[in-house]
Amino acid sequence: MNVFHLASQCAAMNIPGDMIELGCNSGESSIIIQKVINHYSPDKKLHCFDSFEGLPELHGEDKTEGVYAEGFMEAALQEFYDNFKKTGVEPPENVNKGWFNETVPQNLPDKISFALVDGDIYDSTKYVLPYVYERLSPGAVCMFGVYYDDKIFSRPYTWPQHKSPGVKRATDEFFADKPESVSVLYANEYSNGYFRKQ
Repeated sequence: MNVFHLASQCAAMNIPGDMIELGCNSGESSIIIQKVINHYSPDKKLHCFDSFEGLPELHGEDKTEGVYAEGFMEAALQEFYDNFKKTGVEPPENVNKGWFNETVPQNLPDKISFALVDGDIYDSTKYVLPYVYERLSPGAVCMFGVYYDDKIFSRPYTWPQHKSPGVKRATDEFFADKPESVSVLYANEYSNGYFRKQ
């Protein structure tokens, strides 16, 4: 629901740029974004990025916290395409398979109107944020999957994988010297975050 509302808002407000998803997994959110584009802003393109091999090798606190492990969240590229086929939605042309450091720097669009960053861990989130931030148009929205702040919206019974401590650490560090800040979004049993580019 959050993906739909934020992406459709960016389309309705004619924010310049394409839409991206970093960590698209098997494509459920990608389908929503593509349907938003098809209905509200067919001139835009969707760019999807994922290893399609799950999470990379973990380091530092990503490893010691024990929330995730290498290979978690694996979804095959074929599963991504199969889910688009099941819903009757044409898949995006720009599907980038590989680790973020292999695909993001050279394959992000020059302008972004909506971004869904769902890298799950500190290292992935920290890596992509500078690339995404510099390409966001004024008024663009960037949403974070599994962004969790216990002080604002406590979800004690939510699975640990749905409230990544690494994502919050990476975003808090990045926005320490930025004019924007990340706000928590209610997401039922999940927890999301977002900011709007100034």
